[in-house]
Amino acid sequence: MKVDIELDAPGGRVRVVIVGEAGARVWGKFVFGRLMSDPGKRAFVFDDSAAFHKDIGLAYGIEVAGGGWIEFDQTNRTAKVGGRSTQFGRERDRGLTVDLLDEALPDYRVDAV
Repeated sequence: MKVDIELDAPGGRVRVVIVGEAGARVWGKFVFGRLMSDPGKRAFVFDDSAAFHKDIGLAYGIEVAGGGWIEFDQTNRTAKVGGRSTQFGRERDRGLTVDLLDEALPDYRVDAV
């Protein structure tokens, strides 16, 4: 599973990056924040290889504003968004997170839990 796309969203464009293994179920952390290389641009990144939210921020050059976790069921084409980062808290707008995933993964049903 690999997605790298820029999407229009309220407040400006958002780079959406999803990196996960090809298994039937993929679970991992995501962050939402601003790109350090372009503070005017926001980024949403899911990377199932990251042990901590800060690891995603460092790897992708993001000033993290919050995050959580996502469980992808690739067989049933669903994504469940939940939780929060212990270090950064929950992203400001969970509804925006769901909307971005809906647009980036049009063949998935995305729910906040």
